[in-house]
Amino acid sequence: MGIFSVASSAFALEQIESVTIIGSKVAATEVPGSASFLSNEDLAKTIDTDIHKILSLVPGVFFRAEDGHGLRPNISIRGTSMDRSAKITLMEDGILIAPAPYTSAAAYYFPTPGRINAVEVLKGPAAISQGPSTVGGAINLVSTPIPELPSGKIAQEFGNNNMSRTHAFYGGTTGNVGVLIETHEHSSDGFDSIAGVNRDTGFNKSDLMAKLRYSWADHEVTLKIIEADETSEQTYVGLSQLSFQRDPRKRYGMSQYDEMANEANQKALIYKGHIGILDIIATSWTNDYHRDWFKVDKANTLKAHGIADGIDDVIAAANLGSTDAQEILDGIKAVQVQLKHNNRYYSNKGMQLQASANFSHHEITFGLRDMKDAESRYQWYECFDQSSASKNSALYACGSGYSGTNNRSRETRATSFFIQDTLTLGKVAITVGQRSEEYRQVENRWLDGMASRNIQDSNYTNKKSRGDYRTSGLGITYSANNNLKLIAGFHEGMSPVFNGDAEEADNLELGFRYNNNLTALEIIYFSSDYQNLVGTCSNSSGGNCEAGASFSGGEVDVSGLEMTSSWVFEGNNISYPISIAFTSTKATFNNSFSNDDYWGTVMTGDDVPYIPSSVLAIQAGVITESGWSGYLRLLDHGGACSSAACGTHERIGPYNFLDLTLRKAFNNNFDLYGVIENIMNNEDIASRAPKNGARSQKPKTFKIGFSYNF
Repeated sequence: MGIFSVASSAFALEQIESVTIIGSKVAATEVPGSASFLSNEDLAKTIDTDIHKILSLVPGVFFRAEDGHGLRPNISIRGTSMDRSAKITLMEDGILIAPAPYTSAAAYYFPTPGRINAVEVLKGPAAISQGPSTVGGAINLVSTPIPELPSGKIAQEFGNNNMSRTHAFYGGTTGNVGVLIETHEHSSDGFDSIAGVNRDTGFNKSDLMAKLRYSWADHEVTLKIIEADETSEQTYVGLSQLSFQRDPRKRYGMSQYDEMANEANQKALIYKGHIGILDIIATSWTNDYHRDWFKVDKANTLKAHGIADGIDDVIAAANLGSTDAQEILDGIKAVQVQLKHNNRYYSNKGMQLQASANFSHHEITFGLRDMKDAESRYQWYECFDQSSASKNSALYACGSGYSGTNNRSRETRATSFFIQDTLTLGKVAITVGQRSEEYRQVENRWLDGMASRNIQDSNYTNKKSRGDYRTSGLGITYSANNNLKLIAGFHEGMSPVFNGDAEEADNLELGFRYNNNLTALEIIYFSSDYQNLVGTCSNSSGGNCEAGASFSGGEVDVSGLEMTSSWVFEGNNISYPISIAFTSTKATFNNSFSNDDYWGTVMTGDDVPYIPSSVLAIQAGVITESGWSGYLRLLDHGGACSSAACGTHERIGPYNFLDLTLRKAFNNNFDLYGVIENIMNNEDIASRAPKNGARSQKPKTFKIGFSYNF
């Protein structure tokens, strides 16, 4: 549910005909809070397929790189936990797209950025209209619209590491009927190598989308269907510090069998209409998602040499100087390695209604959502033997006790609503909103082992929990003149937790927006006062905990400054657009405690893990009347720590990269382009997760391609 609108453009493919939370750059400046809109034109400047890079010019948005391709994003807005983007609201065309937003919000599924038409980011008090997570904000990805005239596009790219990407769509509107068919195919052999093994480390992704729209009078109904699947040779095993120093892009031989396979099926029926003074949008949707990430889980089954058997424990021991642990990782110490099928099924379905009306000095919006989501997991192990000669045996059944573990089903039924009123009085606009989230949750678990798969654990038979929360928000904008607006806002934010108290925070922002022709500047101070920061254990977060368990981090203060500016220099038939986004953030714990299962030892004043001290993005371009254009992008990412204690080899130093995009447009329909990422081929550590392992940023890569509109 959100602030929906319709925008149009002279170029049919630029229009936003899908459900959106902002609608356009113009509307973004009117939102009662901080908002950013990246149009299709913006996305075409750098032709990114990694959502982390797409969002790099949005202040207040942080990310943690993992695989270098952005397959499973880790995104934070204003200091929320970035692990699998679970603490922000993620949508496509206004519909929640996390596999199970209430039950298991970790976004192992994320819409393919290469097929997305526009991106919207909403922060501040306006986020009260989004949910369920409202502490940081919301991201809405807008899919390709149905063209008004019969038209289409094909884009083809090739790059090193045998990379190939094909994006094509065709559609149009005839009479009352509009149709769109879109396909997106993306594959790569990957840029990492595996010690002693000749195997790819890339991915193969496929998306197919169809839209059918019927319009009459002031009404329209759109059916949208998406089928997506992915197979990727991705691992949770990073590198010890010593291994990273040897070669940051060589994986351990024990990860040779690691593979993620997933598929997503989405259906949505969207009604948009105008009845009297009401603009109405009603949506019914069903999202089904299955994934099996087969990956190394344990690598020291006898727990020899005082080292625990989890792969994260082995890496941590190697970082503390254990020769035995390092030799296990290097493949020169004989061990049995266990791989787990993280095999899970998710569903997310429901209905939502939104109505808005303008009268007198008021703009009132009301939204209601009723939905159910669920997670069902059945996981089992396979094993292989690693010899002291760095040779791995074939996979085999691990034997007794490893045919199933932590198998369960979880379900949430949720009802939410919001009401928001914007009162405009001369130069002042006051927006007041309230949101309600009510949900009921139930969990069942099965005893471990194949034979006990359908036998319930008596400790978790219909284990029930619930949540009932009311949050409010207030935003004020003052138009000092035609160019300058002052903004202030406060809102209560929450993020639901399965079988635990929700994460809650009071949020404040103060700042201004300045727009004058080709010059824009926005500076905003923000703060979040967490009453209860919650960490949820997952395979990606690590820790000696059961996946799905939650752990309180107590009170936390987050504050920072966001600045974004853009301007265009013109002369001699050449334009020079420049954009800068900068965020400075401080996120610290307000209490001391010890929790070995998840948080570790925390002292008052310790920094919250993975929140960088600062992020700076600069994008400078040149556009000529002869059809040439180019953009140079610099991202400088400040330092952080992978734990509050920031122990030995848990520090992540600052890192940066430089990208270059060049394009030649031969006419309005055909152009050629080339992209070089990480021109300097920097090899700094970008992350120490999942599983304590160091991971490098993406190496220097290039691609060339063309796009043709017809």
